[in-house]
Amino acid sequence: MHGGGVLLSVCATACAAVIGVRQARKETREAREARESVWRAPTPGAGAAGGRAVFGAVALLALVPFLLVTLSHGYGAESRISAVPFREILDASAHADLDLSDVRAVNLVGNVLLLVPFGAAAAFLWSGRRRVLKTALVGAVFSLIVEVAQYVLSLGRVSSVDDVLLNTAGAALGAFLVRRWTGRTRARRLTLPRPSRAGGRT
Repeated sequence: MHGGGVLLSVCATACAAVIGVRQARKETREAREARESVWRAPTPGAGAAGGRAVFGAVALLALVPFLLVTLSHGYGAESRISAVPFREILDASAHADLDLSDVRAVNLVGNVLLLVPFGAAAAFLWSGRRRVLKTALVGAVFSLIVEVAQYVLSLGRVSSVDDVLLNTAGAALGAFLVRRWTGRTRARRLTLPRPSRAGGRT
């Protein structure tokens, strides 16, 4: 994996964050206006469905950098499989001179970052405390499919179980950040003063 893929992933993360913030603010504003209006009943179902559609599209868009990087031809003469968990991670971490200019460091960090935007967008598709787990599972399945495709298509890459673990961690990280952000947003919303029927603040 090369640095260009990491850059694409960072750009996708920024796009997902901007779209997510705008959509969340829109839904919050619509819900507040519906609650404050005496003439219009709140319709949270329609807003939630629209939001899920938006984030579903963002999640698919966030997979583009991941596919561009992982399904491109590697530098090896032939594809091979690394089925021992944590072997490549521990091998890269064992080098004291490891830095971001090292290819192994780029692989470790990049494999995490590539699925962060997907995890952040996909987390909005589910509600509840298990959104991180669900997103991580989807990310793991998708990453596993890609690793198998790398080997079947003979792309000259290493189909590694560590890549699946790192990709899964990236998807989980994106979902975790979204859960923390939405939790704080919900807490602030609950503490806002609500308008009384007389038009004043309670």
